[in-house]
Amino acid sequence: MEKANLKGKSFALVFFIMLLIFGWDTVNVGGQVTTKVYVDPVMSTAMPGERFTVDINIADVTDLWAFNLKLMWNPDVLNVTKITEGSFLNAEEKYNTFFVPKKDFPEKGSLQVGCTLSGEPSAAVASGSGTLVTVEFIVNEEGATPLQLYDTELLNYDLYKMPHTTEDGSFKYPVSEISVNPPSISDPSLTVGNTFNINISITGAKEIYAWSFNMSWDNAILNVTGIDEGTFLNQEGTYNTTFTTNEEEGFIYANCTLSGEPPAASASGNGRLASITFLVKAIGSTLLHFDNAVLLNYDGVTVIPITKDGYFSSILRDVAIISVEVAPNEVKTGDSVSISVVAKNEGATTFDRSVDISIYYNNSFLGTLGIPDLNPGAEDTLTFNWSTKDLSEGKYSIKAVASQIFGETDTENNVYIYEYLVVIAPEQSFPFTLVIIIAIAIVVGIVGFIFVRKRH
Repeated sequence: MEKANLKGKSFALVFFIMLLIFGWDTVNVGGQVTTKVYVDPVMSTAMPGERFTVDINIADVTDLWAFNLKLMWNPDVLNVTKITEGSFLNAEEKYNTFFVPKKDFPEKGSLQVGCTLSGEPSAAVASGSGTLVTVEFIVNEEGATPLQLYDTELLNYDLYKMPHTTEDGSFKYPVSEISVNPPSISDPSLTVGNTFNINISITGAKEIYAWSFNMSWDNAILNVTGIDEGTFLNQEGTYNTTFTTNEEEGFIYANCTLSGEPPAASASGNGRLASITFLVKAIGSTLLHFDNAVLLNYDGVTVIPITKDGYFSSILRDVAIISVEVAPNEVKTGDSVSISVVAKNEGATTFDRSVDISIYYNNSFLGTLGIPDLNPGAEDTLTFNWSTKDLSEGKYSIKAVASQIFGETDTENNVYIYEYLVVIAPEQSFPFTLVIIIAIAIVVGIVGFIFVRKRH
């Protein structure tokens, strides 16, 4: 039986090598497609000269015995430096695998990887989700390139092809960014019935032919009353724009495509994609959250930009330092003083995190105190004990600074200065011990002198 197992494993390895060389010639397995092979992360970026890694992962597979895949990119932008087997097929090194990476194959700017389990069924199969391959790249120059999967094939132990889908990745440097401008609006004066505007801005774009994004928010707080396309794409020619809003669920779908011929019909640099007008329905706060933002350049390369959400709040948030006391306020060098700081929540909502109070003397840092969440109108007193042993004579201002809480607009009352703590030199005590020593020395001297005179 042992010889039979070894013989079976050897045959599997030889057969797998033949498959890599001559290609797969197998039977497709029917059924609903749920398995996916994909590049993770979807979007990668790094500076020229830097290295980064991507994983080629698999999701929702059952009884995988072998895989073969190819990955393609622009070799002017990237080079592969390392190809490492993932942990999925060998189940964290529980099983033996035969791993064959081929760099610059079938041509420069591509690779092929094959891997098979060498055990016997049903133990020698893998199910679930995990990493098949990890690929390390080095960046040659600025640019963008897809990380495109192709000719991916999965086999079960009976050498049947397993149906699956693939999802490519991409690389770009510098990275395009889509953001809300202004990024944060915290204004208690924006009460129910008021409106405000935001711009959707793009930076670092290169030869963009089309863009799209979804944005969502808390529809109990806000409602969209208007959306207009910006000047970023339409400065280059005619265009087609689609805006779809859903007030009940609180989201926008927006996309815009140039209708001219590439490469002339493309836009680069920075600009405004859209302007959105919101109506305040209720006092509160909400994220303006991007989802599924996509850029398409004139080569048909999909680029996933970095997105930065916006924030809106009409809730008054305000932490204030209302007093600082130092006791005693006049001390001798080396004495200790007690610094009492009173902080108050002057806003309309409970702090959503603790607030730090930093203490300074003449702008030199002393220490930090923390206060817990405070309800609106509540106060808290904190005490800081301090030894003045390292101070020289003089006057010292004591300053307390509260950290700014999220959404706070009034920060002038976050600072309170106490003037002054007076430090004086310690009193000089009379040197009785020294006087006694000197007196004894004088007496001894006189007695000695008399004793010498009597002898003569």
